[in-house]
Amino acid sequence: MSKPLADYVKLPQLEEYKEWFKDFADLYREDGILQVTWKTLDGPMQHSGMSHRAIGQLVRVLSLDFKNEIIIFTHIGDSWMTESDPNGWETYSELPTQRFQHQYFDDTNLIKNMIFDLDVPTIGAIPGPGFHWDSAMLSDVTICSDDTWMEVPHAHGGLVPGDGMGLMAQHYFGTKRGNYYMMTARQWTAQQMLDWGMVSEVVPKDKVMERAWEIARLWKTMPYENRTIMSNLAKRPLKKLLVDDLKLHTVSEQYGSLLRIAAGEMGDTHAGQQDEKYISQTNDWRYCHDWMQQPPTRESWAGFRTKPFEWFKEVEAGKEVNPFDPNKKVSPYRPEKKD
Repeated sequence: MSKPLADYVKLPQLEEYKEWFKDFADLYREDGILQVTWKTLDGPMQHSGMSHRAIGQLVRVLSLDFKNEIIIFTHIGDSWMTESDPNGWETYSELPTQRFQHQYFDDTNLIKNMIFDLDVPTIGAIPGPGFHWDSAMLSDVTICSDDTWMEVPHAHGGLVPGDGMGLMAQHYFGTKRGNYYMMTARQWTAQQMLDWGMVSEVVPKDKVMERAWEIARLWKTMPYENRTIMSNLAKRPLKKLLVDDLKLHTVSEQYGSLLRIAAGEMGDTHAGQQDEKYISQTNDWRYCHDWMQQPPTRESWAGFRTKPFEWFKEVEAGKEVNPFDPNKKVSPYRPEKKD
């Protein structure tokens, strides 16, 4: 039998690229089902310029490995991302090139790679409340725990909500409802996400990953080719949405940030736009208080700039407990072996 002039290009295999991304994701594969668990080192994912870039990079690498037949995206522990690395945004301040690359390339790739690079079925598995829920909501099917709260938080911090979350709120909730939640930063619950079409199922706490694997194994009973083609139909509405609007949204957020930098209004909690280093304190507070689930008022809007920091002082003094303490020991989920 004649041999071809050149063989297939040798691309990295799981054992190699899981080492590349070990600081940001735990990768576990069984029977063609890949579980991607977002994290930073051994704890919850700390939102940073580095993690932001790694998400889009990893998705692109995953798309090159045909052994990844179905992909589950989740977060370590019992919540979604809540923390932010206070020192993880230094390169964002480097103008013009570094910030341009972060906001023009990374912000867009984090969203579009989920839809345009991944040709296989995907499941978003949300174990609890958190922000930057992009990868979970961009999956073909999304399930969440019954205690999940989420929002598009940008406006409270003085940012234009253009990183894709506002766009998805408009898409899933409808224009008027999506606009309202995008422009007021009001939180929504798991039941609302189900009722309004953002998630596929709401399951009891601690059952999210078990259910995600059950769905993945169900899909595995279908022919590989058919379930893969099926996934393209699932992604098609989002492909059209992103082609029309994603870059406009991301560039709008970038432009708004640059205006605040030029005006000297980016910094502490009193600035026109809050610095990213304050995200952890405000997030931990808003996921254990229902302040932001209520109809927004000028008082509640102003309270977002003060109450989280007052509460955090109480936590540091031992008078309050932070259930989202990033130092709490967590480990990636592992499914029970099936015969």
